[in-house]
Amino acid sequence: MAEAVGEWDKTRLVEERMKEHGAYDEPSRESRYGEYAGRHVIGRDCRINGGVYLGGGEREAIVVDDKKYGELGDTYDELLRRREKAVKEGEAFKAGILTNVYELTMEKLPYRQDIVDDLVRDYGHDHKVSLTTFMNRGGGVCRHQALLAAYLLERLKDEGKINGKVSVDRNYVEGKGGHAWVRYENSAGTVFIIDPAQHYAGRLDDAGEDQWFYERPNTVIDRIRNVFKRLL
Repeated sequence: MAEAVGEWDKTRLVEERMKEHGAYDEPSRESRYGEYAGRHVIGRDCRINGGVYLGGGEREAIVVDDKKYGELGDTYDELLRRREKAVKEGEAFKAGILTNVYELTMEKLPYRQDIVDDLVRDYGHDHKVSLTTFMNRGGGVCRHQALLAAYLLERLKDEGKINGKVSVDRNYVEGKGGHAWVRYENSAGTVFIIDPAQHYAGRLDDAGEDQWFYERPNTVIDRIRNVFKRLL
């Protein structure tokens, strides 16, 4: 896993950047990262569906809303069909969920920087654009992939098919840039990562040295404390 140099304040940078924007409302009990153009801002450990995802720098404002954009619901239905087929073949429903979410995200949103560049030219300056616009164009980058994968997991949770916690995490690593991925913590407390852009889907503990720095700052601090406790 990459060295522990990730900067985790990118969503806070969004808040600072948007303070002077007329369409932005400050954080509240209902919207922990604020609201933009009538939608809650998507950040770590908050709801994905119904929200809008903003950049630390000015770019497109990505809307995730399956009530308004039916392609998201269609993609979820496809996920269910794959799991139901697996169940008929003898597999437990939960057994292959993360793999199916990863694979379906890769199919619907392959990594295509060129497509994103074209759309950002049209929707930059924090103009709202649906995540499904990128799906229909045929690609996205890490943030679009993370939003789709997180939406699918969140929908599974909403319907009582899984019980874990879903989050779109992001940070900045010096020399590498910013990155976004999905963090899923199951009911037993095991953390999994889904990161189509980095071709990784698996346990956080199993992420190799060549993977992104996925660990949250508090996790790293706790690990260091435990080391010192053993030394004392």
